[in-house]
Amino acid sequence: MNSDKDYKLTEEEQKTFNVLKYQLDNLHNLDGKADNVLGNVNLSISQSEEILKRYSKKVDPTQVQQSSLPVKRIVPELRSWDEIVVEAENNIDSPALMTDILLPEEIQRIEQRNSLLRGEFDAIHDLDKIDWAIAGIAGVLAALVDVLLIQMPKHPGFLGGQASEGGPLANWIRERVNGTFSQEEIRRLEKENWVPYDPSHSGNLEVQVKGLGPSTHRFHSLGHDPILGFIFGVKDILAGTFTAIDKSGQLIVQEVEIKDPSIVGMNLFEAIGRVFGHLESDIATPRGLPAPLMPLFQFLQFGEIGKSKHTVGEVTRIMYRSGYDFRHFLAMSISPLLIEVIVRLGYFAKRMYEGCSFTDSIPLDLSITERKPKLQTMLFSAHLIATAANAGKVAIGQNPLMINYPQWVAFFRYAVPQLKWELIDKENKKFQYVQNRIDQDWRKIDRDLEDTWRLVIEKPIFLT
Repeated sequence: MNSDKDYKLTEEEQKTFNVLKYQLDNLHNLDGKADNVLGNVNLSISQSEEILKRYSKKVDPTQVQQSSLPVKRIVPELRSWDEIVVEAENNIDSPALMTDILLPEEIQRIEQRNSLLRGEFDAIHDLDKIDWAIAGIAGVLAALVDVLLIQMPKHPGFLGGQASEGGPLANWIRERVNGTFSQEEIRRLEKENWVPYDPSHSGNLEVQVKGLGPSTHRFHSLGHDPILGFIFGVKDILAGTFTAIDKSGQLIVQEVEIKDPSIVGMNLFEAIGRVFGHLESDIATPRGLPAPLMPLFQFLQFGEIGKSKHTVGEVTRIMYRSGYDFRHFLAMSISPLLIEVIVRLGYFAKRMYEGCSFTDSIPLDLSITERKPKLQTMLFSAHLIATAANAGKVAIGQNPLMINYPQWVAFFRYAVPQLKWELIDKENKKFQYVQNRIDQDWRKIDRDLEDTWRLVIEKPIFLT
């Protein structure tokens, strides 16, 4: 609870304070009247004792008999809250302040209690040394995997730079993917899964697509994107169109000649299956598929990168031609995946060791509305370490092929909600936590008051 200077009461709170002030004033008046009555009673008792002594009259307490006649207390009429508020506001000289209700030492005790509750909230959600150690180990290991094992795609040269043999892990994954399908299987898949968004040049197109060629057509065609393909590729199959982004960042949609009559009249699920089959036919080819969503970077026609002053869109296109494809994306994904596994397993083991329930220890957000802030902070911190290491790697190497695209995606995926948590949600949740604990105390007081009310009203008294 804060002082009047830094806490503004709501309308309902102000009404409650006004009633409390009025009732407190009444209690003080009753205390004064009770003191006067008690003084008069004591005086009467003393005078009566003097009279009895004067006439030598003694009262034997054992002869006093208790009346067996029960007398019920009169139940006061209960009024509505609005009536009580109106009466209070009509009988106080000014709106009530917190200092009108509580003594300074009482306010201090309440503030200490609130500080204790806020500290409890911080202890629940802030990271301790072990949490930081888990996040730090995960981030450092992911960074080492990225720097030492993934490195960059194997390429003969990039933007005038030296050739690279690639990272051992990246090369191994590329070889494993390449061995998935034989050349005969690839040709069979291509024949069985013809799609209208697969022109390798602009020769037979009504609208020319700048940059479209055998080595780049999958990067320009949105149907070949491992994610966007299930949107634009399906749309192209159902509509008989070709959707592409040319090297200048222009989105082009045009109708094409249908060479496979089997796609005519396809339903949605058949079109999805056709897209999947066509992606299978391309994944192990020399150029492969583009990294997910990277074709959209062709819209970014700004920047001056390298000696030739390439735009961001042009550089991403050159990166694809240099081996920065879906296979390399899979290799790069090992780094952020390592963080997810280490942090989540560490979080689960630590929570179980601390005695938490299995449900509370599960390293997943089981509800969209209820997130686990400590887990999210650990994941964000680990990804921040790995991303910072990758940024340093790129800055030193001066080569965009060193960018760990999945790692940056994972970092921003956690950075946005983490920023929202630190700036907005954390303080709101802390307030709710303190308020819930206060409400629990109020509910206990309400139960005690209800029991007292029932005891006073329902229990009969006896005259003596």
